[in-house]
Amino acid sequence: MIRLLYPLIFSMAIIPESDKYLENLQSVAQAAQMTVKNIKDGMDGFHSNVMNFYQIINEKSKQSQGPAS
Repeated sequence: MIRLLYPLIFSMAIIPESDKYLENLQSVAQAAQMTVKNIKDGMDGFHSNVMNFYQIINEKSKQSQGPAS
């Protein structure tokens, strides 16, 4: 995989203003990384809250049923 990138890297070296394009690409990649991280964190928080809610509902339903005779 890395070997396939060598021609791309060398061709980028001879393109004028390629540094600017790479900086823009880096900014886009960082924004995408932060977006994915925020979505994952949100999903983890949502899952945690749903599991806590589910446990509370189960405990209340067990208490309302009372001891089994």
